[in-house]
Amino acid sequence: MKAKCCPASLSKTPDELVHHARDHFDLPPDLMRALDSKPGADALKRYRGYEKRKGDAKGRERDAALNSYAAVEQWCKQNKRSKLVEQDKGVKDHTVYVVSGWEIDSETAWVTYVLTSEKLMTNLWHIKESGMPVILCVDTTHRLVAEGHSVFVCGVRDIAQKFHKVAYGVQHSDKAVAPNAHMLRMVAKEYLRVKERMKWS
Repeated sequence: MKAKCCPASLSKTPDELVHHARDHFDLPPDLMRALDSKPGADALKRYRGYEKRKGDAKGRERDAALNSYAAVEQWCKQNKRSKLVEQDKGVKDHTVYVVSGWEIDSETAWVTYVLTSEKLMTNLWHIKESGMPVILCVDTTHRLVAEGHSVFVCGVRDIAQKFHKVAYGVQHSDKAVAPNAHMLRMVAKEYLRVKERMKWS
């Protein structure tokens, strides 16, 4: 029966298939009534309302997950440098990782984490070793991401006044002093680690 009723093999429209099943098979009365009936306006309205409520529920769950910052916290843990080393993924010069020391708190809406790589950190090391005074250029731009957090960019200038990126970051506010200071401390801590490595490389 399944093969005979296959629309692809019969090359029939769904309505034609219903008539074919009614004419060629002994169907139970309940199934016959279901085949003959068509959804009315009220049924369609109820179904569309159900779909809308289901979509709204999914949207609320998604918003709740975003507001809890659980996904961001998990992502930071999975992409910190020590975790990448443990997973044997290797940390090459251009591998981006999360600097340890991030702070994420959904209750206070506090978000502060820094992204960098070995190559970006050596930009700061080269300027320092060249004997030039190190001038950190820092800027935070508001609402570049959907959640409304600020994007933090940190870099240095060389003798030709060319900008070299050192680290990126995300923070909850571009006006508060505390997150900026905390991110700069994370950048400085990571620079000292890279500097020690460069000293013995």
